Amino acid sequence: MTMDTASQYNLLSNGFGAGDVERLKTHVRERVPFYVRMQISSFEARAACLLHALVNGNRSDPQAFHAFFCSSTSESISGALKVVRHNHFVRRPNQPLVTAVYDPTHWLQQMFDPFSFGVDEALVPGLVYFDDFDRFCAYAREQSPSSLLIRYANQLSSESLNDVIRYAAENEIFTILDESTTDLSAGGPVASRLKCLPDVIAFGENLADHKIPAGCFLMSKPIFKVWDNVKDYNLHSNTWGGNSASLSTMLTYLQSTPGFTDLPRSVADSMQLAVESHPAATKLYETHCSPKMATMLNISGLNKNIRSAYGARITTATRRGDESVIDASGTYGVNLHGHNPADVVDAVMNDHDENHDYWGDLQTRVQEKTGFAHVIPAVSGATSTEAALTMALLASAPKKKIVALKGGFGGKTLISLIATSRDRFKIPFGPLYPHIHYVDPFGDQGKKELLDLLATDDVAVVILETVQGEGGVKACPQDFLDFLVTQKKEHGFFIAIDEIQTGMYRTGRFLNHQGKIAVTDIVLMGKAMSDNVFPVSATLVTDQVFRRASETNAAAVERYANMYRCQFGAHMALHAIEAGEALRLAGHAKVAGEHFLKRLRAKSGDLKFVKEVRGEGLMIGIEFEESKLPRLLRGSFGGLIASRCVNDARQPVLVAFNPDKPFLIRFVPPLCITIDEIDAVIDTFDRALRSGFVGLLKPIVVNTVNSKIGRF
Repeated sequence: MTMDTASQYNLLSNGFGAGDVERLKTHVRERVPFYVRMQISSFEARAACLLHALVNGNRSDPQAFHAFFCSSTSESISGALKVVRHNHFVRRPNQPLVTAVYDPTHWLQQMFDPFSFGVDEALVPGLVYFDDFDRFCAYAREQSPSSLLIRYANQLSSESLNDVIRYAAENEIFTILDESTTDLSAGGPVASRLKCLPDVIAFGENLADHKIPAGCFLMSKPIFKVWDNVKDYNLHSNTWGGNSASLSTMLTYLQSTPGFTDLPRSVADSMQLAVESHPAATKLYETHCSPKMATMLNISGLNKNIRSAYGARITTATRRGDESVIDASGTYGVNLHGHNPADVVDAVMNDHDENHDYWGDLQTRVQEKTGFAHVIPAVSGATSTEAALTMALLASAPKKKIVALKGGFGGKTLISLIATSRDRFKIPFGPLYPHIHYVDPFGDQGKKELLDLLATDDVAVVILETVQGEGGVKACPQDFLDFLVTQKKEHGFFIAIDEIQTGMYRTGRFLNHQGKIAVTDIVLMGKAMSDNVFPVSATLVTDQVFRRASETNAAAVERYANMYRCQFGAHMALHAIEAGEALRLAGHAKVAGEHFLKRLRAKSGDLKFVKEVRGEGLMIGIEFEESKLPRLLRGSFGGLIASRCVNDARQPVLVAFNPDKPFLIRFVPPLCITIDEIDAVIDTFDRALRSGFVGLLKPIVVNTVNSKIGRF
């Protein structure tokens, strides 16, 4: 038994074995990209094709499903609930949302309502739980809830499942089948044996034999329709859901299960063709993942045929030959010291011992660097946020209020959405946690708003980014941080700092808040800890938070402390910290960032539509003045600039942009980027800014034509 099987709560109970490590080692040596936000990956296309075939089984009339890959079981279930909630919002806007959940283990209830607040005030409201299937079915018939979620389907008869799914379909009740507990090696998905398929099917780490963080939810075509449009295609997303480390493990495992051997030969042929041909992979992605996402990537020129990735560069195949693209997006801060860092082979992969407690080593090292006594495993920024908010509320019981900052972003899962202030990402998915309040640290009223909330003596935690990432690379004012510390001494709430994008040396120090705020209780870490190789992140908490939370609900704390405990992930994170120290990445980020800011300001200083260039270290944003842009381009200016940069004839550059923020471009490159590469990035970016109306639209026109004739 390996160290990873230490708890019943661990979703990664099988451990990442020697064969799995060897596969990743091959990826690094061959410079296979683990994750790049600019491509349609053959890994993702093949996995979607395979899952579509597995859930349909031997059906003569296979039902079309669209796959969305996540980093965990919890993210998968959250995504499944979100797409169903969005359908309810569109089709029945005036009816209350209630989801009946059958879960004999109470696993989901423990995650979504660990405080027993009830259906209206839980972390995720609107869920009614049943541990008896007959009572669950009776409730569905008597109360007609908006949706049903069925867990442990493998313990129910096909006849019972068919009956309830058929009844739901006939009465316009949405259905989610959670197959994350199905042993896929014992006959494949339960769905493959059903006559009536559900609207959504969710999987988790069982897709990868519980060895690596993984998840996926499959949406029927009618259900997926709400996200298959230009406006809403990015309403649900995550940073690392389609990473090749998880997907290659998934594909290896699924192709060894009995369900795969029973599939038509055409499935394996389609998957093989996707390996050999990028257009074939694109077609498979369009069919089984997101047609609209494929369209957006195609017409922008972001759907590159990637040959390899190393350091701050990505090599792509074009009609003109191989092309070197500078990655200035860094997968939104995930990429620490470059794509496929060679040192992970000797330092981690050749040296990994399945029986060693790397989480213990990581906790010791983090405590040395930060003073935090406990490192709670997570696999993404969203799961780190979920753990942080849950621990804060447990430790503050009976206080219920959470305060977040306007402009802040916590994630897109149903719990992490609490810390996300933008209504656009939240309104279609309500009801959400009701005791959330937002204050504006940049406005004159922010301090008064906070004082009014503190006067209720019900504030459990204030969560904030010291530099807002998605909010526009905006630093929280120092006087607001000082005010926060003063009020904490008086009112006793917890302070949680979100370092998901700012942490791991990016802004010139290990954690951005160090030196800015004197007292912190919780820190959220993101997948920069993964070194862009293996999904791992963490939530850091003080001993006080851990102890008080345990006194409120020891089982919930044990669950979070073990749910994503993967020793290989901890080994990767430990090495990422040590590599950052050895390579002096904080110092390089500071010096390189100052050079980046100075030269970018100098280059763009004469452009009237440039409003501000700001940032810290290698986290830089440039904001544009809407009123000074051509009217026809305002709604898509950021995307047009990004397209022009990645299609630049001299030096293609990948920049970070958000379709919902067309007046902002971000630069968050791998921290190994050189000064010469930074200069090249700025030169390309300057050409894009000065290319004019026709110059910005030309790549879109060319790429649209090329995508129509199968050229990528």
